[in-house]
Amino acid sequence: MASQKALTPPLQLYRQILRAHRKHLPPQFRILGDGYVKAEFRRHKDVDNPLYIVGFIQQWQDYLSHILAAAPSHHHQQQQSQSQVSKEPSVASVHDNKEASLRQLISQGQAFGKRLNPALLDEMSEQQLGQLYELRKEAKGLQTPQELDELAKEESELLERVAATLPASAFASSATSS
Repeated sequence: MASQKALTPPLQLYRQILRAHRKHLPPQFRILGDGYVKAEFRRHKDVDNPLYIVGFIQQWQDYLSHILAAAPSHHHQQQQSQSQVSKEPSVASVHDNKEASLRQLISQGQAFGKRLNPALLDEMSEQQLGQLYELRKEAKGLQTPQELDELAKEESELLERVAATLPASAFASSATSS
């Protein structure tokens, strides 16, 4: 028990994650991450199973630790790009600036995130796998062509895993309804 870290209260953890996104992620990743964090915390605010709550908080604490340890700080880069833009930038120029900064990050070979542990995938419910699939589709726009090819291969493996967990009756009912 002594090796376990103390759990951060959910609201405090939520704020720390959003703060870390603001400080350490480029705008494109921050938009995606903030939306996901807000939705997940909102979706789980009424959970009363203590084991589930502990697991939820531990996973988000691990995520926060990863962001703080692995992601380079883009705060300085953001300040520089904002100081080069006029005080009242148009929506198009802000979008172009974000796209340019994303292309620059990709061209520099900066990687974000980490690979999921295959054992963790085995423990996920069908709903969780579906959410992961949707998140992957969203994030695909942020990848290089080589990374997209690798993601497509991993995605097909993930879909095969999901199909293997479905009962045979699920395939029979969809075939008869066609």
